[in-house]
Amino acid sequence: MTVPIVQNEPLIETLEGAKAKATKIEHDLQQAKQTSLEIEQSCDSYKPVAKRGAILFFALTGLSAISEMYEYSLSSYLTVFNNSLATSKKDNVLQARIRFIIEKMTQLVYEFTCMGIFEKHKLMFSFQMTTMIMDGEEELNREEMDFFLKGNTSLDAVEQKPHKWMSNNGWKDAIKLQEFGGCWSSLIDDIRQNGSQWKRWYDLESPEESPLPMGYSEKTGNDKFKQLLLIRIFRPDRAVNAIKRFIISRMSGNEYYVKTPPIVYKKILQQSTEKTPIVFILSPGADPQAEVQRLIEEEGIGLGKFHFLALGRGMEDTAKAYIERGTHRGQWVML
Repeated sequence: MTVPIVQNEPLIETLEGAKAKATKIEHDLQQAKQTSLEIEQSCDSYKPVAKRGAILFFALTGLSAISEMYEYSLSSYLTVFNNSLATSKKDNVLQARIRFIIEKMTQLVYEFTCMGIFEKHKLMFSFQMTTMIMDGEEELNREEMDFFLKGNTSLDAVEQKPHKWMSNNGWKDAIKLQEFGGCWSSLIDDIRQNGSQWKRWYDLESPEESPLPMGYSEKTGNDKFKQLLLIRIFRPDRAVNAIKRFIISRMSGNEYYVKTPPIVYKKILQQSTEKTPIVFILSPGADPQAEVQRLIEEEGIGLGKFHFLALGRGMEDTAKAYIERGTHRGQWVML
């Protein structure tokens, strides 16, 4: 006997259940779509952090052009990057939070880099980092940057310099700079016709700390980078100090990026992992053993887990055994 569909209660209940599930699935899909959109918007909000992170990484890896010793892996950099996310100041306002992360990241990368490069290269890295940040923010005039680094590379002869106190290269560079136009469009005439003003500025002990002649401080909008170009032309001997002033000006008036961060062993520990060996490159008479032992005591690890070995001929097997035992037992080994 056939039961009409309208009287088939089990079938009706099954259909109603299927309809309810379909409705719930559709609701969940809409919710998932909305959640996905919110996650994507949140990710987009943090793009400035990712952008700054990428800029700093490429500034760091660019050091390998100076020395093959300056090789940094992405994994070691990510330790510093993640550390900046974890230790930066928290804030409920998104833009403030992003600003705190970027500031902390820049600081930690600078510290991390300065721990592993020679003193003479630290200002160079700071300048490179600053100009790359400017380039990323579309603030850097690449033509002027190239001029500052190379000067006038043309082999063409130029007219006679108007003042004996100017160097030949400086005059040649001034001619090149005027070709950029803008605030530089009348530079050559200004130098020719107002030699006494330029000479007074040129004779100053620290011209980078004084206003530029002929109103060029105002013409350049008090842009410290543009002022570097005139320092290059007239007083290249003051370029290092002028670069420091430029970095301080661009990095929010912070002198931190023109000073050598002190070596703090606790920070070295924080910016490394248990899988990262720490290499000390020592000058004669330097010995980090006492500082490492003090750090172990401060961290509560205990000197019982610290093993020191002075390497010498025939000590290879002993060193290998120390490392293997330290790996298995969670000990510190200093060779």
